[in-house]
Amino acid sequence: MFGTSSNRLETGARKLSSKKITIIIPCYNSEKYIQDCFESVKNQTIGLQSLQVIFVNDASTDHTMEYLQNFQKQYPDSVEIINLKRNHRQGGARNRGLTHAIGEYILFLDSDDWLDSSMCEKVYQNATAHNVDILQFPFIHVYGENNCCTDSSSQYGFLDGTVSEIKRGMLIGTLFTFGSQNKLYRRTFLEQQKAVFPEGVVYEEPYFVYPLLFAAVRFYSMEEGLYYYRQTGQSVTVQHMNEKHTLYDHPFVQLELLKKITSETEYAKQYYSEIEFHFLFSYYMETLYFAGIGNKFLGIDYFRNMQRIVWELFPAYKENPYLQLEEFSKFSKVLQSLDQQFNQEELAIYCKQVVQIMTQ
Repeated sequence: MFGTSSNRLETGARKLSSKKITIIIPCYNSEKYIQDCFESVKNQTIGLQSLQVIFVNDASTDHTMEYLQNFQKQYPDSVEIINLKRNHRQGGARNRGLTHAIGEYILFLDSDDWLDSSMCEKVYQNATAHNVDILQFPFIHVYGENNCCTDSSSQYGFLDGTVSEIKRGMLIGTLFTFGSQNKLYRRTFLEQQKAVFPEGVVYEEPYFVYPLLFAAVRFYSMEEGLYYYRQTGQSVTVQHMNEKHTLYDHPFVQLELLKKITSETEYAKQYYSEIEFHFLFSYYMETLYFAGIGNKFLGIDYFRNMQRIVWELFPAYKENPYLQLEEFSKFSKVLQSLDQQFNQEELAIYCKQVVQIMTQ
């Protein structure tokens, strides 16, 4: 996925010293917000000349491409366009962008979101000062006229991934999240790990991020929110998530992720409890939660198969040490339903109850 031609390597070698960050922006029918998105990139205090901005036009049917061509015409040394004839969804579009990335670090930005003007300068300073593999920052969620900064860590500053407690905190989600856009990545680290997103599905981000948390050694967590994440039903991500049957993408991706992780024997043995905890949380609880909060249909046969898979893969899950902790008592309560039988109507009601349990 990161394969390159000799010509591209030569070009990259010439540009690498001046491109501190590559920003990859997937675009699908983004004409409403793409101008604001690019303005926030163009006005970065680090200087546009220090950025490689890769727009991936994911088979848009509106005037998105016209905007992108105008950006490239104005700033040909910084703006690149990848024009896809077939829609690959967010994961596939990001993968195409990764094949062209030459910056020291890589950042993903959605086309309806925007950045604080100091974003790139601050994340780059922290990343280079601490020589990190991955840096994380909080989102500023934008609900119309209201903004809300979301904490993304229980600990800020430099985090040493060689320390067992730090690594385990990463893997159960108390120190880092499993989303891809609230992070800055060292490009060479992603290449070494052959990091890719699954394509043609939604809920794709953990498949990309979670394996990196095993391999990374140096982390940094910022407390300041600098990424403005627009919360709107019109966003591409939300539209895809609202499509019929996309709920099933979530457990599917999580099951594929588990297969990928457990193929690494060293990780599977050393971090068994963390992998088990993460799978129970993401594969089982989150699927019920997403069904409940989004009024999505979770078929009773599919759900019963999920119960069976959990029991087959982790028959002793009740002994997981994290499930004995008070801080995870809500999650433990949801897992009690693995022993319960539901009909279709009861399951729909229970999914709503899961949302109440996890948010109360």
